[in-house]
Amino acid sequence: MSAQPEDTPIGDIDTRVEANAETDFDTLVRMLDNGDESDRLDSFWSGVQDSIRDQLGLEKYSLWFQQTELMGLQDGALIVGVPNVIIQEHLARKYTDAVEYALEELLGRRLSVEFDVAPRLFRQVSVRRKAERAEAETLEEAEINFGPPRRDAGVPREWSFDNLIVTSSNRLPFAAAREVAGQVNPRFRFVFVCGDYGLGKTALLRAIYALAAGPERALEPIFISAEEWCNEYYTAIRRKTTQRFRRKYRSCGMLLMDDMQFVQGKSGGQDEVLHTIKHLLGHGGRVVLGGKPHPSELEDLTPGLRALLERAFPAVIRRPEEAEWRDVVAELARRRGLNADDEVIKHLAAHYGESFGRLESAVSCLAMYAAVQGCGEMRMQAALAALAALKPTGTRRVGLDEIRQAVAEVFEVKEDELRGNSRATTVLTARQSGMFLSRELTGSSLSEIGRAYGRSSHSTVKNAVDKIRKACAEDSLLASLVRQVRERLSRP
Repeated sequence: MSAQPEDTPIGDIDTRVEANAETDFDTLVRMLDNGDESDRLDSFWSGVQDSIRDQLGLEKYSLWFQQTELMGLQDGALIVGVPNVIIQEHLARKYTDAVEYALEELLGRRLSVEFDVAPRLFRQVSVRRKAERAEAETLEEAEINFGPPRRDAGVPREWSFDNLIVTSSNRLPFAAAREVAGQVNPRFRFVFVCGDYGLGKTALLRAIYALAAGPERALEPIFISAEEWCNEYYTAIRRKTTQRFRRKYRSCGMLLMDDMQFVQGKSGGQDEVLHTIKHLLGHGGRVVLGGKPHPSELEDLTPGLRALLERAFPAVIRRPEEAEWRDVVAELARRRGLNADDEVIKHLAAHYGESFGRLESAVSCLAMYAAVQGCGEMRMQAALAALAALKPTGTRRVGLDEIRQAVAEVFEVKEDELRGNSRATTVLTARQSGMFLSRELTGSSLSEIGRAYGRSSHSTVKNAVDKIRKACAEDSLLASLVRQVRERLSRP
């Protein structure tokens, strides 16, 4: 690029610098060394920012350059201050030329640029985030109850064992569930209910809770997900209320904790789970855990918790065979007053027998259709017409490759970097954000998402999803980038 013409003094660039002030390299050095001219220096940097905004557009400028400042000169390079390491690394990789171009436009000469974390900007961001977290915690205060658990606190009627449908391949886990919840002296007091998504694992845990919470029993159960439990525990640590937290969970008669896969990789939370379970079992209590994988398949566990989980009775819920799905359809139809012929029942079992939820939705759809249309026996032609309401409406669905490409474009990294082993902060954040969005926007499994990003462990994806979900609540810049990816994917 050619230098600024000599008949146009650089210091006279309208509102970007003070009027009639000559701003060349020597003047800039003097301004950086002279604290008395700090206002003029701020004005000069505003001019640089204006030029950057003209080059990049308002959106990128607002994301990356709005919170920047001049810090000084070092070894002939201008040091630009930024709030954190993520921005420092990203600007160094992507926007060094843009800043050098803006400086050349104002100074009339090329000047090297480097980026560094500015303590003042870092403190500003930290203070703002602390204030946002404090406000969020204040709003959540009323929702967190550290008092003793309430017994039989309005258990929903549909949680009853009577509403469950037992298949021939799952009689054992159901029998174990009834025994641990209903008998005075069960043969085992520690059960791990495991099964794939949609097979009724959570429904079985709810039935255990409902039976244990009945007025004729004194178990005083607590039912909570592992995610909720960990959130309460870490909140208690921040507020220094861990003793109250422990009294709550170690004084109940039965602890039911669902989605145990959430504790993978959380060593602090795992230690608290370990000691809580040991305390309950050592004082005559009962513990029922639930999770998608078998206990032996959980990853990133502390040795102590892994050894403890191996002691649990494994109540494994298996996927029913097609003949069993037909029995489930027939029972659901009976409960909903649907008179369906054998062909319809076989069709539902074959095409909707992926999960109890999807099958129940299909049967309910047919029952409603029959009631509105005044059908007697539901036959295939009418069933197909009714089931059309369950098919996708044509809304565009996105795939893993499309999400990865959009993430690469918005975060300005290469797709190969997302699939590679780079641990650079910008690439790592982009990769984890891609995993988070893939989990949110697709029905892909954790393993499938992991393979899309060159990873073999599903726990890596789970940890990334949890990390980005939490980070988006605290980091407005990251939340904005993730939102941009969503918007890009939603375009036709």
